[in-house]
Amino acid sequence: MKKVLFTSAALGALVFASAAYSQDDVITVTTQKREQAIQDVPIAVTTYDQEAMDDLGIQQFDDLADFVPGLEVQEQSANNPGFVIRGITSDSGEANIEPRISIYKDGVSIARSRGSFVELLDSSVEVIRGPQPTLFGRSALIGAINVISNKPQFDDTITGSLRAGVGNLDYRLVEGMVNLPVSDTVALRGAARYKKREGYIENLIGEDLNGYETAAFRFAARFMPSDVLDINIIADHQIDDNPGTSFKSGTFFPAPGASIDPWEPAALSAFGGIEGGRDLGLERTVTSITGLVDYEINDIFSVSSITNWRTFDSSEVFDPDGFAGNLFAFAENAESDQWSQEVRLNFANGPLTGFVGGSYFSEDGFQNVPLYFDERYVQALLGGFLFTDTPETPQNPLPEAFLPTVNADPTSPLLGTPLGIFNEEFTNYGETVSYDLFADASYQVTDRLELTAGARWTKDEKTTGYSADSDGTSALTGAGLFVGGAVFNNGQRVNVEDEFDGVTWRAAANYDLTDAVTVFGNVARGRRPEVLIYQNDTSDIGINPDNFVTIDAEEVDAYELGVKANLGVFYGDASIYSYDYTNFQTSIIDENGVIQPINAGNASATGFEATAYWQASNWVNLFAVYAYSDATFDETDDDGNPQAFGGNVFRLQPENAYSLGATFTYEPSFGLFEFTPVWSWKSEVFFDNDNDLTDFVQDEFQDAYGLLDLRLNYTAPHSAFEVELFVENALDEEYIIDAGNTGDGFGIATFIAGAPQTYGIVVKKDF
Repeated sequence: MKKVLFTSAALGALVFASAAYSQDDVITVTTQKREQAIQDVPIAVTTYDQEAMDDLGIQQFDDLADFVPGLEVQEQSANNPGFVIRGITSDSGEANIEPRISIYKDGVSIARSRGSFVELLDSSVEVIRGPQPTLFGRSALIGAINVISNKPQFDDTITGSLRAGVGNLDYRLVEGMVNLPVSDTVALRGAARYKKREGYIENLIGEDLNGYETAAFRFAARFMPSDVLDINIIADHQIDDNPGTSFKSGTFFPAPGASIDPWEPAALSAFGGIEGGRDLGLERTVTSITGLVDYEINDIFSVSSITNWRTFDSSEVFDPDGFAGNLFAFAENAESDQWSQEVRLNFANGPLTGFVGGSYFSEDGFQNVPLYFDERYVQALLGGFLFTDTPETPQNPLPEAFLPTVNADPTSPLLGTPLGIFNEEFTNYGETVSYDLFADASYQVTDRLELTAGARWTKDEKTTGYSADSDGTSALTGAGLFVGGAVFNNGQRVNVEDEFDGVTWRAAANYDLTDAVTVFGNVARGRRPEVLIYQNDTSDIGINPDNFVTIDAEEVDAYELGVKANLGVFYGDASIYSYDYTNFQTSIIDENGVIQPINAGNASATGFEATAYWQASNWVNLFAVYAYSDATFDETDDDGNPQAFGGNVFRLQPENAYSLGATFTYEPSFGLFEFTPVWSWKSEVFFDNDNDLTDFVQDEFQDAYGLLDLRLNYTAPHSAFEVELFVENALDEEYIIDAGNTGDGFGIATFIAGAPQTYGIVVKKDF
């Protein structure tokens, strides 16, 4: 069934380049753990290499989303990304909750939210949609994003590249790669990227918000002592030092005469000495070392080994109330260490190909959340003094002269006790040891028909812990404020343990209607493991072991049909799918502003996706990407009882989304010019599964909007020198990327603005 084609992977090489491409160009993927032409894979998959990502300005996952149907990525900060595939969001940062979408890096799961948002540096990427239990195991409930580092090459000479750029908002970019062949058996490769952009939301009382400063490094060594043994060692390190996120209040003005619009100036700060007096922002490091060994036993069998150690350490301070008053200041400290080992026996014997294997995965992490409150503001908030009669005329922060009078409020349990800064904190702990056995095989029934099946058994040994602490007793309550058991637990960790197992599987078929057109179908079961969680209760005077509960494993049964067609100058693919969920795990922000996981019952999703690429002429290439999704919670459960969020649509998922683009080329004697406009549009999205349940600020959604990006690239004749001019959000569209957030639990929702118009210039030199 091996055939040649151009596909989504050729977007940078086909749609965004002037050279003519045809059916003689083979695009390969490794989705099924072996190199295959993408048309031979019975899965909806989109792939890009580094050249394509450079052409499109893709440096991180949210840049990728516009070019992959069914993929949405929300980045309110590198510490809190939201990955969405076909309506399903994976964004929980709690140490004891499994992600839904598997982010894989060089064969290793990096799906833990706080450490998954990494630079796409000197790599290729595959986005695989639909449950992938046998291929990507852990967390691949609804899909996977597979990042593959470029390995050292045994070229005749040293090769490499340099890129540098500048732009508005003090944008800076420096990037380089070098490949060094040491001998016939040893090669080295290094890559690095530094980028910085000042925040695009002015902060009236601190550093501007929503910027970034990131440094990423990779070093790889490759050893091939023989034709049958290939050893790769890959080390990655990333450092983020980003300013704060613009959680801007939709209720209180940042200053007299100012605006509450999310894209106008904010007034956010930390207070009370939280995290040693740190300013708002994120400090994060991510480090990983991976060893890959491939050994060919004979013409039929080979062995693959993947060994990994990975750690991340992040600390973020944010102002969740969204205005200048010292109501709340929160922080989040997260750490995780993981080890994993996978061994596969691969086989290819005539019509039968596949693998069997096993893996071990160990993770130990925690999420610590310090909360600081000014009790005077808390009392004023709970007593209604912070609000006017209507949200249309919100009141400025309370004047300092008024605050001392709050102490005398007769509702205070400790009447006469001065109110001041009060802090408490809680910590979630999660330890997981997991064992997997899996097998997957494809059989070539005829020249045109191939069948595939696979299964995975997983056993999880889970330990969940919880602790809480405070700096004493709140004068408002005589105990704690919002964290149950904080006053009397004194930070003592309480644990529970349990074991779970489950089986997932897939079956698929690929059929060649002609040499140019292939149809495929698949069914699969995905699974998100059980959750052991402590449900916070502010009435508890200590940690109550009875508050540890088990949320059942979430399962999805998925069905999909698709077609892929390669007609020389045109490539297109399309698929339809239907999903049925049981024990859908989601989270709510309770009345204390604390995120609580819940079982929302049954849910379902149907959808359609399509991509098309057309080389209209030697100087015009066109592309289109479209996704339709109808993903909702069922109105009732299996017994006919009403469900939480019944009838609501899934958060962060537009019903319709599309991107249209083209590359126009012009090649005079003095070089090559390529102009690439891309228009991306999406329909309305909600930012919470409650679909904007009635509250004080009832506008926690984003209306339909579109963004226009422009790129003009010049390549000098007979040279590897390039210059690119770019404008992103060229029409300066105003939109938000999140709303509600922690403040919504207290009736004071906050809003995060999307990036405005940005522009700059990038130069590149290959050598």
